[in-house]
Amino acid sequence: MNARPDMRPDKSRALDRCRAILVARQTDYRRELASLDEASAGETKSSAGDKYETAREMIAQSRRLLEGNLAAVDVSLETLARMAAAPAQIRCGLGSLVETSSGWMLVGASLGDVESEGTTIRTLSLASPLGQALKGRAAGERLPWRGGELLILSVS
Repeated sequence: MNARPDMRPDKSRALDRCRAILVARQTDYRRELASLDEASAGETKSSAGDKYETAREMIAQSRRLLEGNLAAVDVSLETLARMAAAPAQIRCGLGSLVETSSGWMLVGASLGDVESEGTTIRTLSLASPLGQALKGRAAGERLPWRGGELLILSVS
């Protein structure tokens, strides 16, 4: 999972990488919303009223989906800000960078796997099953996970 398992990833750089991913998503969603606005403005009522209404409804549904995605990105960016401000911890919580027997994990905003300085870091939410299993745990603790055992090597 890690390109350089002997090196501890820099938490602030990992957070910067997460922020860059979220800002790129935010930009894409805003661009798509602008495109929908253009498509909506271009729709004209024709004699085929059902076609017009169907097109308008499809645009409205797409807009609602994109607005929901954009709101989720905004929440994730706020979570990242809280993670960056969180003090170093000895127990796993929001903003913890956790080294486990399965690799590195960053607890707070769920973005999947993020590459930072040649190391793969799994990002996960505290609300996720793994986040809940890690919450409050310290280095040296073992926890059952997916039919096996997960060892926490360090928490920072």
